Amino acid sequence: MNKKILSGLLLAAICSLAFFSCKKSNTNTTDPTLNYFPIKYGHYVTYNVDSIYYLGSSCTRYEIKSQIKYAVTDTFRDASDRLSYIMNVYSRPYDGGLWVANNVIELTLTPTTVTNLLEPTTTSLYYTQDQTQYVKLMFPITNGYTWQGNQNAQIQNAPFAYLANWNYTYQNLGLSYFNGQIEFGNTVTVLEDNESVNYPGIDTIIAGYRTYAKEVYAYNVGMIYKEWTHYTWNVGNDSCWNGYRVTMTAVDYNQ
Repeated sequence: MNKKILSGLLLAAICSLAFFSCKKSNTNTTDPTLNYFPIKYGHYVTYNVDSIYYLGSSCTRYEIKSQIKYAVTDTFRDASDRLSYIMNVYSRPYDGGLWVANNVIELTLTPTTVTNLLEPTTTSLYYTQDQTQYVKLMFPITNGYTWQGNQNAQIQNAPFAYLANWNYTYQNLGLSYFNGQIEFGNTVTVLEDNESVNYPGIDTIIAGYRTYAKEVYAYNVGMIYKEWTHYTWNVGNDSCWNGYRVTMTAVDYNQ
């Protein structure tokens, strides 16, 4: 047999073996729970957003209804040279209209150092919006796992002080969830915070507050429901609730 042909066949065999070995290795080491927050170019989710605001200074309440769309549009390298993703935020009126870009979210999947080498290496999802960074998810996802999701938030600044010491906790892994619009068959809930003082039975001479936050993620979709509530009650003449409640409900998405 021609030596050149033999060399070519041998090289092809080596390349094939290397390809299948690498493919098998990647399959074995991939964490399937990463798919609860799929990050890929072109992926989007559209939400109905219902917001209620209470203005304590004037004792007024008003509502805003809109739609928001999150869409992964680009990649970049962060300051630590980690591959990161840009997720554009678009908004429009609740009853439809043209989408208007009004914000940007930065997403970074980063390895987390573990001291016990017998434990699997976890990965955190850094989620930066409005100059505030959250550790939205930790991987692999397991029921009952808890972490400080707001550890990088600027809690020293008064508007963000209420974010301190939130313990994010995984719940209901693998269960179905109806978000009020769509039934999703495989989800996980992240309870981010649940605190209350002098709520809901209000004693007007005692200061109070209510903070509640949770997000629900569906496999191969991403976030399908979000609720974020923060009210405060200050003692004084003509005191009223001050704060907001925002819910986001997924109504459309692609895969």
